Amino acid sequence: MRCPFCHSDNDKVLDSRSAQAGYRVRRKRVCQECGRRFVTMEHIEALNVRVVKSDETREPFDREKIRRGIERACSKRSVPSEKIEATVQSIEAAIYSEFDFEIPAEKIGEVVLRFLATVDEVAYIRFASVYREFSDAKDFLRIISVLDKTREENKEPNVQTSSTRPPKFAKSSTENADGGESKSNQSYDKEKRSKLTKKSRAAGDRS
Repeated sequence: MRCPFCHSDNDKVLDSRSAQAGYRVRRKRVCQECGRRFVTMEHIEALNVRVVKSDETREPFDREKIRRGIERACSKRSVPSEKIEATVQSIEAAIYSEFDFEIPAEKIGEVVLRFLATVDEVAYIRFASVYREFSDAKDFLRIISVLDKTREENKEPNVQTSSTRPPKFAKSSTENADGGESKSNQSYDKEKRSKLTKKSRAAGDRS
């Protein structure tokens, strides 16, 4: 970068900081020849995307038109300016990533509605009514049903909770254990009675 004072092309970057949500970079420089300091601002050059209107005429893409449309739709709504700016930047990035040279005007409206649905529902309906030129109440009911469907699709499915009851085999296992213990006790008692009977017989024979 040439020094604005001595016009020498020999400088050094002292500090770099991002600005405007990362869309600009501010650099502090010092000239190695005269020692003067100056600041430069770098920004992304807008791509030459042109908008194709309904009458087939072309015009350069203008992000400020999108901003004005969103601001009108968000009028008297609790949407902060920072949220509007972030939405405009997201819309602009989506258009540049999806279209290289030309974009139909109606596609811009679809992209705006896609992002506006997550910002404010009233603003979404307002923008849709102008963009799609609503003529009666049925158009409003139709767009509300679309919004409801989108809201339902974005909801997380309910997680099925497992049953807290113990499995059936647990009870059966316990019963089998108890049964085994009972059988063991019965066998021990039978053997004991048999020994007592033999002793009684032996005593009778001696007598």
